[in-house]
Amino acid sequence: MNEKLFRTDTKALVGSVIIGIVMLIMMQVTGRIDAILDPTLLLLNGTCWAFFTGLIVLMYRQPAGIIAGVVEAVVAMATGYSPLGFFFLFANVLGSIVYSLISSKFSMEKLSHHILSMLGAAVTGNLCVMAGLIYVFHLDWKIALLSSSLTATVGTIVAGILTKSVYGSLKKSALI
Repeated sequence: MNEKLFRTDTKALVGSVIIGIVMLIMMQVTGRIDAILDPTLLLLNGTCWAFFTGLIVLMYRQPAGIIAGVVEAVVAMATGYSPLGFFFLFANVLGSIVYSLISSKFSMEKLSHHILSMLGAAVTGNLCVMAGLIYVFHLDWKIALLSSSLTATVGTIVAGILTKSVYGSLKKSALI
């Protein structure tokens, strides 16, 4: 198995659940803030999602990224914090897989590596959310595409920078 893609040790699996719980708390908070500001434009929530997706994959690889994403999506559906909760399941799993595949090709030492990996995950995840915007909110596909594109753009840039910073700090401190 490729060490850059998979880790199945206990630390990775337990860590993914713990970070997944932190992710879901942050997603609950940012999701509610976004709902107040504009429920179709998930800028804070999308950025938070992208950051945690990238960080979990970099820290623990797969299947940890999928586990954390599923934990977050299931709690999102159970608590009903967003009508798009069902679509988050697909966004979380597919976004995590895409991030893993792209990031495994890079050293992840440059900002461009983080931005490219985040771009793949954000576009993939936001395509899933776009489907939800069309199906749940009955938005015209052009409006849903605009909303998802804005969220993916902001998430890619902000989360890419945050992920590089946090991941670099974790590596320097020898925590990963």
